[in-house]
Amino acid sequence: MDDARIKTLKDEKVSKAIIKLSIPAIIGMLVMAIYNFVDAVFVSWYDVSAPGALQVVMPVMLIASAIGLSLGIGGASYISRLLGAHKKDRAEQVVSLVFITGIILGVLSTIFNYIFMDKIFSIFATDQANMNMIKNYGTYIIYGYTFMILNMILNNILRSEGSVKYSMIAMISGSILNIILDPIFIFVFDWGVEGAAIATTLSNMFSFVILLFIFLNKKTILHLKIKNMKFDLSIYKEVLIVGLPILFRQFLFSLSMGLLNYAAKQYGGGNELISVIGNMLRTVTIPSYIIFGFGQALQPVAGYNYGAKNPQRVMESFKFTAKITSIIMIITAIIFGLFGSYVIRIFNMSDTMIDYAIKGFRYLSIGLIFLGFTNSVTVFFQALGKGFKALLMSISRQGFFFIPAILILPKILGIDGVLAAQGLSDILSAILAFILFIPYIKTSKIEKLIYKTT
Repeated sequence: MDDARIKTLKDEKVSKAIIKLSIPAIIGMLVMAIYNFVDAVFVSWYDVSAPGALQVVMPVMLIASAIGLSLGIGGASYISRLLGAHKKDRAEQVVSLVFITGIILGVLSTIFNYIFMDKIFSIFATDQANMNMIKNYGTYIIYGYTFMILNMILNNILRSEGSVKYSMIAMISGSILNIILDPIFIFVFDWGVEGAAIATTLSNMFSFVILLFIFLNKKTILHLKIKNMKFDLSIYKEVLIVGLPILFRQFLFSLSMGLLNYAAKQYGGGNELISVIGNMLRTVTIPSYIIFGFGQALQPVAGYNYGAKNPQRVMESFKFTAKITSIIMIITAIIFGLFGSYVIRIFNMSDTMIDYAIKGFRYLSIGLIFLGFTNSVTVFFQALGKGFKALLMSISRQGFFFIPAILILPKILGIDGVLAAQGLSDILSAILAFILFIPYIKTSKIEKLIYKTT
């Protein structure tokens, strides 16, 4: 347990530890965000309406995200606390169990989504040509389900032990492959959106092979062991305390994206508005992934030191992360609010679509101001294993607040309501985050929690 990665979590200056752990995570996530962005750019220049197909398939992709992140983040939170308590053998049991569980759920969800694919996609298709495009993209995305899930699990496990460099290598390698294959498959082979989906699935497979190689070649603190791949209810309980809020959040995110797409179809924007929403979300993902990278650094630092009974480092790590991510998102909000019309023109869009995007960025930027703080509070509760509060935070932004907003605002404001729903949800989520965090402002509160669970 004297590994340099553990020393970073335990002894390094908090700001330095957060930055050190976040940089590889940010780089890896940025490359992933950029390839998603590039995906949409390439297909928009192949067909101006093609990004709508990607946006319609997104809710289905988020099902894989729900499974992978719930097992990955739930397992990572438990692993960080176990490492802090010097229980490496137990931590390795967690690694093996969430891995085999991911394989089982990945295969089952692939079969389910393939069977019901036509019924799901037909809800959002605007015409038969659009339906064909959606199905061509969605089929190959579903084929890669299991690899998406396992990548999320293994990446989060690596971060939980401080092995962010290996996680970064796997994510970057797959993302670069995707960026290379995209123009070849889309334009050279003339496969269109189908080519973009094939490139995404192949890149996920490639990342998984790298991650598996890292674990099997003992380059990590924790190892995958066949003997540990057995049912253990107590492990599932600890993983799901944190994992279930993530699962609910992602399922609600999937539902909210489906409702957003349906509202765009119903209230006059059609496939053009759906395409604009997809383009906007992929653009905003780039700065958002930066703050998520800081959150991924906060989780192991706060989780380890909570397990190691060091409340001062827990609070220091939160304060630093909340401060730096808030600054990033305020700058982002200013850029998108004032210069969104220039940013969005990288996509091939009609004049009507550009008008939608300008207005949408202005609404969205108001809520983005608070996203850094909201995400930091969410990760803080995850790291401490505070399942109920993590659940409330996880379901607020894309569920508890967003779903009513997307159901009500378009009926009152039409297309403006569709574009404004996310911004309103972000503001309300920030208010909830502040209310929930108030009792934890004093370090003494965390001290009481530590000794209460001892």
